[in-house]
This record gives sequence, C-alpha cells and structure tokens, in this order.
Amino acid sequence: MQIGKYLKENQPIVYQTFLNSLQSHTLSHAYLIVGNPGTPLFESAEYLAKSILCDDPSPLACDNCITCLRIESDNYPDIIKLDGAKGTIKKEDVLNIESRFEKTAFETKGIMIYIINLVENMTIEAVNSMLKFLEEPDSEVYAFLTTNNVNNVLPTIVSRCQTLNFKSVPRKRVIEESLEMMIDQEDAELLSYFYNDAVLIDEFIKNEEESSNYFEAKKALKGLIDIMEVGNYKDVIYYSQKTIVPMIKTKEELRFFVDLLSEVYEDILNIKSNREISLKSYDTILTNLVDKLPHIEDSLVEVLKTRNIVNLNVNIGLLIDHLIYKLVKE
Repeated sequence: MQIGKYLKENQPIVYQTFLNSLQSHTLSHAYLIVGNPGTPLFESAEYLAKSILCDDPSPLACDNCITCLRIESDNYPDIIKLDGAKGTIKKEDVLNIESRFEKTAFETKGIMIYIINLVENMTIEAVNSMLKFLEEPDSEVYAFLTTNNVNNVLPTIVSRCQTLNFKSVPRKRVIEESLEMMIDQEDAELLSYFYNDAVLIDEFIKNEEESSNYFEAKKALKGLIDIMEVGNYKDVIYYSQKTIVPMIKTKEELRFFVDLLSEVYEDILNIKSNREISLKSYDTILTNLVDKLPHIEDSLVEVLKTRNIVNLNVNIGLLIDHLIYKLVKE
C-alpha cells in the first residue's frame, strides 16, 4: 500500500503536521498515533519513521531508496518494532529496546527509532519500563506509538508524546471502493471492519499466508450462524464442539473468528434498532436471527469480553465452548 498517498489524501492534517516538523527540524521525540481499528496505524508509523531516515525524501519517505527498502524488510538495525496486534508486549521486550539503544547506532545516520503498535496491549511492567525511557529521551532517539483507544493509554504516556489523530474513512466508502476493485462483496463487507482502506483489503486477500486465518475463521462463522438459524441451542453447542473447535487451531484464527462474530452481533442489533447494516450480504440470515437469538445485547458484550482475553494463555477450545454456551443459553 502507498502509505504516503493514503496519508496525503485521507489524513492531510497528520501529513502536513509531520512534514512541517521534519522540514523545520522540530520533530518530537515521541508520537502517539491514534485511530480506530482498521486504520493503518502500524504502517503509517513505519512510514513516518522511514521519512526521518530516507535518503531521498519527496517530501516524506520515497519508499525506493536503500534505507527505505531495508526498513521495510526489517533489515535496518537502528529500528525496532513491537506489534501488540500479534500478542501482549512484555517488560522484556521493552528492556530489549532500552539495552539496544544504550549503545551506539549501527548506521552512520546515528538515529535510532522504536515503533510500538497498540500500546494498550502492553503489560503494566512493560509500560512502567517504557515511561522512564520516554522521560529521558536521547537527542537522536525517536518513538512512534499507536493505539486504537487513547482512553486505554496511561495519561503519563500521552503527556510525553505528540498525539496524531487519524480520521476514519467511512466504512460504507471503504466497501464501495473495494467492490470497485472487484473484491467479493462478502469479503469487502467483513474486512472493512479490519482495514479502513480498500487497497489494504485487496493486498490482504492476495497474501495467502496472511489471509488463510481469516478465510478459516469466516468458514467457522458461516457454519455457526447457519446452525443458529435452523437449530436449537443443543444443536449449536454440538456443532461448535464437533466442527468449530477443531477448525480454529491458532490464536490468529481465533481473533478473526471473535471479531467476525462481533460484526455479526453489531449488525443484528442494528437490524433490531432499524439502523443500516454493513453486512448486507448477510441481511436475510441476520434478520431471521433477530427474533431467534436470546439476549443479543448481552451476547455482544460477551463477545467483546472474549476478544479482550484472546491474547492471554488460554485454551482455544475451552474459550470457544464457553463463548458459544453464553451466546445460546436461554
């Protein structure tokens, strides 16, 4: 994805603010990038980091020079990236950054940068370790932190960063642009929850290694709502134990499954409240489920609670069993 183009067209205030600081040599030593789920926060943080180091900025990172290409391929030793979307960030991860940045930079530019995606997924110990690092920044060390919810970030972290607020592209527009790119309607609608840009959706689908988790989770979701529509609660529990539990093998598949399920329940509530839905390809079955599913509001809360503990060391099968039981119990 061309993040520079995305920032210029969809996040013009962020783009111009950072460009002005870069050109006037008044960069902050720590940035907190805030945006809703689906916004390319991690990719944008990486792009802004590249812009500081780029050999041939035009006016931000060119994405073509040796330095930009090395950063993109994780082959630039003076940049460390931690991704909270892939699991909890622990104290040891932060200490590794501190230890590395206490030493002299490997590259001749002498600049070192660390990127932490979704800082809300850090342990308390990790946050405390990072606070000290933020309080006493080296003149040639820069930080890019991202979050989906600034309210979940300690005020002491927020106060030490310059905040860059990302606007969300309307989901309806993302879906329309995805359909124009010949993306299947079902995938366009479902993935617009995860990616706030049609190009990102297209790139994700074409990356078989990354998208395989999503397609497996989607298969499990469709099987679940089908049996919810025609069966009773015993049928649903039996189907879950015999089909869904063996199907969802990894935490990444589980994350997708729970997030997809939250989309379904949000739209069931939208139908119940006579609001427009995003999953129009599921319109008929979701309409049928409105009157059949018990305690829809409480079920959505249960799905969201489950999503919050996916990263913990829990048994995937037991977690799915517990969730499905909560959804269908009368």
